[in-house]
Amino acid sequence: MKNLINKYRSLSFEEKTIFTTKISIYLNGIFAVGKFIMAFFGSFFLIAAAIVNIFTMLSKLECYLGERKNDTKGFSYRNRLIGLFLLLAGLEYGIYMARLIYTDVDLMKYDMIMGIAVACVSFVEMGIAIKGLFNAYGKGHYYRNIKLINLCSALTAMVLTEIAITSFASTEDTRFISGLFGVVVGVIIVLISVFIFIAPRVSILDKLENNYQIINNDIEDEINIQLTNSKFYGNFNYIGKKEGNIIKGKIIKGKSPIFKWNIYLLILVIILSEILIFPYAVGAFIFYLKSSKIINKLDNIMKEKGCIKIN
Repeated sequence: MKNLINKYRSLSFEEKTIFTTKISIYLNGIFAVGKFIMAFFGSFFLIAAAIVNIFTMLSKLECYLGERKNDTKGFSYRNRLIGLFLLLAGLEYGIYMARLIYTDVDLMKYDMIMGIAVACVSFVEMGIAIKGLFNAYGKGHYYRNIKLINLCSALTAMVLTEIAITSFASTEDTRFISGLFGVVVGVIIVLISVFIFIAPRVSILDKLENNYQIINNDIEDEINIQLTNSKFYGNFNYIGKKEGNIIKGKIIKGKSPIFKWNIYLLILVIILSEILIFPYAVGAFIFYLKSSKIINKLDNIMKEKGCIKIN
């Protein structure tokens, strides 16, 4: 077991992601089959839950297949399928959870120990999903999509946590709140799927390398240009080096300035991360859209320095 753990730790980010994705694909398939069987003998609504697992499995499968070297269908085709499957998963999940609002279905009861255990697992899953999104930057569209799908799964786990905790901590009927929370998560998943559709159009992942020909020779040998200025999100810098009459460089995204905050403030942010993740995500989306313009900004700065872009 120790050797397996060490071998896993020695893998690159990409290799770890593909390995865990393969496992999750199988697990989603097994869970879907199990829920179909349970629906046959019990609740009809479990069919909807099984369909959510199937769509999640298919979206991850498209990411996995797209990363193969011999993929012939192309990124645009697979990205549309990934977005579509996740969109359907979000809609299905929202409809499935909405049943708690308009029906008298009984919620599963959890004791305190089981409820706390579910909460611990869910919070860890959410933390891993958030960390995965940070680590996925610059690794490619498929890896970003995989981490977004993992975030969607973590959000559904948070709904389960709410149901588990309120089942033993509250004497009131919490079906409406739980159903509403589930519908909101379904909407968030739909919005993430829409982001997957549009992300390649505004992303700079395929435009990180930028080279310029020097017209004015009076230019420094190494260039470091800060292209964004955010107190919350990792900023973009262009790092270039002079080679003859050419500046060869790449846009690099730095770590979030949050990690440079006072340690006590950082601990507070981590404790409140489950609450702050939603406004942070909205801000990150806006920052992402604005970042699509930094190529033009870089071109203008380099033009002022006496350089023209090499296509």
